[in-house]
Amino acid sequence: MRILGTVAVCFVGVVIWSASYAPVRAEPRAAQAAPAADLYADVYNGWKWWHVYCYRCHGVDAVGTTNAPNLTDPNHKLSSGEFLKTVMNGIPDKGMQAWDKLLDKKQVSEIHLYVRARSDKVLPPGRPDEIGPNGKPWAPPAGWPRKN
Repeated sequence: MRILGTVAVCFVGVVIWSASYAPVRAEPRAAQAAPAADLYADVYNGWKWWHVYCYRCHGVDAVGTTNAPNLTDPNHKLSSGEFLKTVMNGIPDKGMQAWDKLLDKKQVSEIHLYVRARSDKVLPPGRPDEIGPNGKPWAPPAGWPRKN
């Protein structure tokens, strides 16, 4: 019985040691790859929301129409807070409805990230690939998006 208890303690020790050792070796690679993939997923989701709610007035690639302004104009960039407020509350006197009943803050922030990618020319016009440009992983420019 004493041998069985010693074996069990050793086994538990090895399991704890291997569990604590394995993530340290694998984590740096995963930590480097995840942010760009997550960022691209948010941009792509923003494009999807854009094509459900926004393109009819602001145009397919956010370049504006006779109904609504060009959101890719670098001279008229909105901060994420201003964008959120504008989308959620609308601009009734200019004909923009409030979207707070249909969109939540995460969806609006994804739309804003898509618009930023288009205005910063990080994302080309047209439908983005689901995985990344040309089906390859996406690597945003260093420091993109900058906080504003």
